[in-house]
Amino acid sequence: MAPISPIMRMVTQRRALSIFSRARALVRTMEPHPFERLPLAQKTAKADWGKQIKHVGDAAMFYFPAFGIFLGWPLLAEKFADGHIGDY
Repeated sequence: MAPISPIMRMVTQRRALSIFSRARALVRTMEPHPFERLPLAQKTAKADWGKQIKHVGDAAMFYFPAFGIFLGWPLLAEKFADGHIGDY
């Protein structure tokens, strides 16, 4: 078997290092992010469903009439024009 030349040794060392760094990067991507971890010092807050329902209700009070006007304006225009468009 032929001895390994310095160039081949450098290529194999670089390749091993790159494979090792890729493996390390892969393992690091599987670690949980610090913001995703559950806190140990305090318990998690309970869901405030009343606040959520109030927020959705407040938004619905604006969006349903606004969408009704936005999508229903052709019907309103037909009622106001009453077929008299083009009659002079």
